[in-house]
Amino acid sequence: MVASALVASFAMALYFRMYRVFYWGWWIDEFDPYIRYYLALYTLQHGISWWFKGAYFPDFWYPWGVDWARVLIPGVSLYGLSVYFLLKPFGFDLWHAVVVAPALYNALAVFTMYYFVSRFSDKKAAVLAALLTAIAPTYLQRGFGGWFDDEALTLFLAPLGLGLLIEALKKRPVLYGVLGTVAIGFIAWTWGAQFYIWNLVGLSALVLVAYAVLRAAQGMSPGFSTRNLAISYAIFYFLFAAFESAVLRYGPHMLKSIYNFIPTLGLLAVVGYYFLEARVGLARSYRFLKRFAWVIAAAVVLVAASIPILAYFHVISGKFLATILPFGRSAIVQSVAEHTYSTFQLELGSYGPVIPFIIASIPSLASPYALPLLAYLVTGSYTAVTEVRLLILVAPAAVAAAAVGMAQLLKIRRFGWAVALMAIASLALFTALGWGTATSPQQIVVSATAGPSVPSADWLDALMWMATRLPPNASVAEWWDYGYWVTILGHRPSLADNSTINSTQIGTIGLAFMSPVETGINIFSKDLKTHYIAAFMPWSALCAYPGYSQFGLWSSQIVQLGNATGWFALPFCTLVPEIPAGGDFLKSYWMAQIANQIYGTDVTKFGLPASYAQHLANPFGYFFTGTSQTGPYFVVGNQFLIVPLNLTALLYTMLFNMERVYWMWTTYSPYGYPTWIFAGVPAANILTGNETYVPWDVYYAYAKIPPQNQVILGSLCTVSSAGFCYPIAGLNATGFATTSLPPNLRLVYVSKPYGWVVVYQIT
Repeated sequence: MVASALVASFAMALYFRMYRVFYWGWWIDEFDPYIRYYLALYTLQHGISWWFKGAYFPDFWYPWGVDWARVLIPGVSLYGLSVYFLLKPFGFDLWHAVVVAPALYNALAVFTMYYFVSRFSDKKAAVLAALLTAIAPTYLQRGFGGWFDDEALTLFLAPLGLGLLIEALKKRPVLYGVLGTVAIGFIAWTWGAQFYIWNLVGLSALVLVAYAVLRAAQGMSPGFSTRNLAISYAIFYFLFAAFESAVLRYGPHMLKSIYNFIPTLGLLAVVGYYFLEARVGLARSYRFLKRFAWVIAAAVVLVAASIPILAYFHVISGKFLATILPFGRSAIVQSVAEHTYSTFQLELGSYGPVIPFIIASIPSLASPYALPLLAYLVTGSYTAVTEVRLLILVAPAAVAAAAVGMAQLLKIRRFGWAVALMAIASLALFTALGWGTATSPQQIVVSATAGPSVPSADWLDALMWMATRLPPNASVAEWWDYGYWVTILGHRPSLADNSTINSTQIGTIGLAFMSPVETGINIFSKDLKTHYIAAFMPWSALCAYPGYSQFGLWSSQIVQLGNATGWFALPFCTLVPEIPAGGDFLKSYWMAQIANQIYGTDVTKFGLPASYAQHLANPFGYFFTGTSQTGPYFVVGNQFLIVPLNLTALLYTMLFNMERVYWMWTTYSPYGYPTWIFAGVPAANILTGNETYVPWDVYYAYAKIPPQNQVILGSLCTVSSAGFCYPIAGLNATGFATTSLPPNLRLVYVSKPYGWVVVYQIT
């Protein structure tokens, strides 16, 4: 029965994880997995040795290049190649193999979770853990086909390694200590979050020693072999150090870092306690420890206090600092969506149906073999709250605890039926949440849009155009989100990518985009040595959705503006930026923030006034509006629409000029002239021939649209500091153009089918 349940769970897990591939196509998902595929291909062609010697890749971080062996680690490439060699006899190439790889290993996690839970609980709980693993949303989020990155393998290896180390406490500590360390050691070659797993094992050793001391105080044995703990943990400490030292990204110096602090304390504690117990006996060991209890307590407090202090002074830095001290985040870390704080809604969507069972499991986790799970659950829950991505990191602990809690409650006869119904309902909800994740399309299929995502071929079309139409070796500037796509699929050098290893380069790109047009062009062409710039912004034409007609956002008729003015509003169709969301207009907030963090008043070196730093520091008050600011904004029904305040910034000139829109206007041409929502309504004077954009309030006054349905707006162009403000709308303006392109910036490409990606050439 157990074997049948495990096989069924594995089959369901594999089906869930491969479903989006069958439905949406054989695409590698998101951004980071593309570099993993690229390096797996490079490893297949050049052998594994380059990972330990280094290699130069000039097409990334142009014009400087990068050595990926010092930035990334080989584990993902190796597990992708393992699946490639397994499936090659069946006709699979590397691309299709790495699409399958994460789904296969993540589905196999049902077996490792069964093994892990069975080390400290009964078979019923272990089978439930396997079933929950098959359908858990957090396992699926980073374990489906195409997510060729680190988490899928870690979710397979972490419970396996921890289970083997728990087994080492019971018997054969050398064998199981080595096997457990190899499993966890390979995580060190796979995911940067290995620092957490590394420290979790060290913390578990400290917790077990503390447990043994408490048991000794009660005159009882610890309930496990302290000899086995000392042997297995010593093996872990030194063998894991070998894994850590072997790769160029870490090297032996990592053993001297703050990340080895808790593991080293764990080694001293387990060896010291075993030595005391072996030499002086249990009772005398307790009396000795009792005499120095205040020293031990002070040491514990010191260790606990030192971690946030070291983080505060940036001894612990980057993403790890953001995890320990959430308020100590750089702008680059904050700009990444997966590094944002977890919300209650996200936590409910990840674990909500099983949270009652997780809580119910806690009393059962006080046994020595379950203490590592309890340490994992407590510390992992904290990291999951501080960073969205780490909701995945705590998945094995949450699923294991939920299974144990469910099994324990089912043993209570009085509440057996009620618990069974609750468990069935929780599993049904968990399955529904997991299925929602399983059926969502890959990131490239929706062209990097979000909220809600819309299937689109725009980025695929753009990347094909770059690969076939740009001159060979022509580098492309873009915001760092799309760097891997540009280099790997577009086959052209990119200036920055998702590794974010060069914050100065990212800040320079951000400054170029958010500077006045000529300054931005000079930064790209002279400082960054590129002549092609790509920008991405989804937009929707509301005329295509008749439901918006009640708000007067489009019209198929001419409207007379007054009886004797000669002005007529022309048929128009309103364009709204960032519907769906996810483009460079929204990200321009972070472009400005990062540029300011990197340069501050040093923007003067690029010919900008020192005061420009203030505009970068407060982009809501200068470049575009947000929900918490006053200024021009629109609310359509209950939907808030952001608009730019200033069109002189290079990025906004690229995004909001009408030349770009007219390239794609054939789809919406029957509806009339295109107009950005912040530009008003196009109008013409039959007496003078002048053309202009009429402000919305003027149009509403003459069109006699019911006031309760009007779009709410503030004043357009409220900022006029330092001559940077561009008057967006008004009867004094002429010509149907929100902004015009300078002669040295030429639009060379607009993507199909929606025109969301544009490429400009600096001539």
